[in-house]
Amino acid sequence: MRDHFYRNAWLDFQIIMRKIISIAIATAGIILFVFTGFSHAGTLSEEMSRHIAGRIKDTDISAKIICIDRQSCKSVLVPKFYIDRKFKPAWSDDFGPLPYVESFLAVIREASREGLRPDDYHIRKIELILTGLYERILVGESPDIVKLMELDLMLSDAFLLYASHLLYGRIDHHTVYPGWVIYQRSADLTAVLSNAIASEEIEESLAGLIPFHSGYAGLKEKLVSYRRIAENGGWPQIPKGPKMKKGSHGHRVAILRQRLLVSGDLDRAGENTHDVFDQKLEEAVQRFQKRHGLKTDGTVGRSTMETMNIPVEKRIRQIALNMDRMRWLPDDLGDRYVFVNIADFHLEVVEDGREVMTMKIIVGKRDWRSCVLSAKMSYLELNPYWKVPDSIATKEILPKIKKNPEYLARRNIKMFRNWNDQGEGIDPKTVDWSRIGTNKFPYRLRQEPGPGNALGRIKFIFPNECEIYLHDTPTRHLFGRQRRDFSHGCIRIEKPIELATYLLRDKPTWTSKKILAEIRKGKRQVVMLSNLFDVHIFYGTAWLDRGGTLQFRNDIYHIDEVPYTLTFGGVQTAAANQ
Repeated sequence: MRDHFYRNAWLDFQIIMRKIISIAIATAGIILFVFTGFSHAGTLSEEMSRHIAGRIKDTDISAKIICIDRQSCKSVLVPKFYIDRKFKPAWSDDFGPLPYVESFLAVIREASREGLRPDDYHIRKIELILTGLYERILVGESPDIVKLMELDLMLSDAFLLYASHLLYGRIDHHTVYPGWVIYQRSADLTAVLSNAIASEEIEESLAGLIPFHSGYAGLKEKLVSYRRIAENGGWPQIPKGPKMKKGSHGHRVAILRQRLLVSGDLDRAGENTHDVFDQKLEEAVQRFQKRHGLKTDGTVGRSTMETMNIPVEKRIRQIALNMDRMRWLPDDLGDRYVFVNIADFHLEVVEDGREVMTMKIIVGKRDWRSCVLSAKMSYLELNPYWKVPDSIATKEILPKIKKNPEYLARRNIKMFRNWNDQGEGIDPKTVDWSRIGTNKFPYRLRQEPGPGNALGRIKFIFPNECEIYLHDTPTRHLFGRQRRDFSHGCIRIEKPIELATYLLRDKPTWTSKKILAEIRKGKRQVVMLSNLFDVHIFYGTAWLDRGGTLQFRNDIYHIDEVPYTLTFGGVQTAAANQ
């Protein structure tokens, strides 16, 4: 607490001192210029340019340069920025640091509002150098030219790094999540910095890189709220014990009541000092369960209690992490689009900002993760074939064939030498399966249309590098499960006929009745969409729903807590699988 007080006092002192110095510089700039001692060698800016040029030219253009001491600048764009401006300093002139330095530092000090960390952007070293420079200026000494140069480099590096984190995200999700193939938003960050310096609109330039969509802004607000909860001590931990439900009473019920008051699930109007589990408390438990993807039975069993006991600090990190993931989403999701949240096992269709359809989904298992991507849906298939991926053919189907050569016939699966083969294919009985190994499987397997087809009656195609798609499924009982990660990467959907009808609504003849009639014919048929339809598949474990309620979900792929320098191993990316 004392450290926090002294740090705030020190920052206040620095701000006051800089304001005093700014006034002094503005009123006595000519005198200060004489003190700099550069009247014969050139102006202060010219000397700085020579030093910056020397620092950069001593470094390979593709490498990071030294910002200060032996510390490299973190952004590889720093050399390009200075080369483009002919090594002219960006943050100082002939009289020292410019006023917009403080504007930029004010933004960095508030980086935590964006779920980022001020210390990642040299804030302490920059403040120390500034303090030293200002102290020299106050006593009439000439600024240290090397320190001024290093200050300029570090400020530019901090800007470019912070800008890249706002635009692309701080975390390398490609490393954390194999199958994260969504394309990043893009911008010329050196141009952004150049324009910010020229206009002196530092804050506005950086604000333009923040994601536009409301989901990001909503999480940003909740991040502030949850940090406030943490500053006030967080929420209480509920001791282990038997289930609690309506009618229960005791000390643990009183703690439960306090827990839900802190998180806002129990209204203050429902606050009571007694320790009885009443109707209002049951409703609060159900609200908590619903926004955490739990069974909404109003009973506090093991899973509900474990979720309630997750510390607020972990939720804060989860919110910040999901803000970082949202930076990868396109700024414009489209006028009409399908949005899949893998962690929520949920799909919604959105039109003009309104949810017009929603359904349950089944997603990839942990070792067959569904890809995170954005793509354009172009057509759908009725009575589709399922071309079995080699990985599934060798790992799952081959052992079953070896046990029973009739397996393929029973599953209505044909076997070919390659995908160009036509006709009836190869008779499995003619193959010596004891000589076929997983390392070199020479056949291609294709399941024919029919009731048992793994893709069901319809699949929805949006070309993507993972070769996954949305599709129907014959195993519809799995939609009754709370957790639904059973597929090999593709997204199985609960309402394929309804989605197909919606997508084909601008083709009047393609009613739901016609779609079902065509399916009954049993023949594969491709139906093109009149217009491309946006599809976004995302992995979100914290977000705001359309009612503004903060939602959390279990991290089914175990990536919320993984160190971001660690690369996953042994995880397969889905490819043309079910």
